[in-house]
Amino acid sequence: MMRRLPILMILTFLIILQGCTSKRPLLTKQYPDLTYRQLLELHDQWINSIRTLSAKGRITIDSPSYSGKFEADIYASGRDSLLISVKGLFGANVGKVFIGKERFIFYNQYENQFITGQKSDFENMNFLQFPLSLNELQQVFLARDEFNILKKEKFEKKPDGYFLSAKNGRFHYHIWFDANTLLIKRIEYYNDQKLLFFKEYRQFSKKNGVLFPRVINFVRPDEKQGVSIIFSQIEINKPLDGQVFQIKVSESAKQLIIPSSNS
Repeated sequence: MMRRLPILMILTFLIILQGCTSKRPLLTKQYPDLTYRQLLELHDQWINSIRTLSAKGRITIDSPSYSGKFEADIYASGRDSLLISVKGLFGANVGKVFIGKERFIFYNQYENQFITGQKSDFENMNFLQFPLSLNELQQVFLARDEFNILKKEKFEKKPDGYFLSAKNGRFHYHIWFDANTLLIKRIEYYNDQKLLFFKEYRQFSKKNGVLFPRVINFVRPDEKQGVSIIFSQIEINKPLDGQVFQIKVSESAKQLIIPSSNS
């Protein structure tokens, strides 16, 4: 009995110690003190570091007029070339959109129709039920937020990262930077005081030495429109065959002639 006493005392001490340590507050992770200009420069460097992207993912669309889920293959090269190939139920081809530097083509495979033209003429048009214009498709699917000159209104360091409020003319931005990646994790776009939309980037993972979010959310609150992209596979800066950007349109497909968004 006397030999067991020290063991019981040690076990009791360990239990008490564990209880004490579990009540200690978690320490906030330390991260560097940076200016808002340094954070924006890091963000620009990150955008420029993504030369090519090939990915697979699920797209969820939710709006008053349409809701649905699609599987998609996404390819991007440089700052100008983006192809989104969308499949529906049981892998059926739904449609493809290619956006180049100056031109685009949208092929509705389900209805066997296509539209092509100058990107600038249709930059505000939506396709495939997406509540996104051509320009917004590139910005959302590639997690891009590019700014000209921003005038700082408020900048502060928080326990989980940085917050920046800035403006450019009548446009205002609320930007949250993540403490771990130092990249944008949420951004709100305002026209004067009206919130136009916000974007969220989550679950960053490193591919070929470059970070990229596995989850992207785009929401227009007033219109009750949202697009969510969850990537299942991501490859960064791997060589891409130029043929992946070629859309083969059926000879029987009908070309739609519609007024441009600028007419």
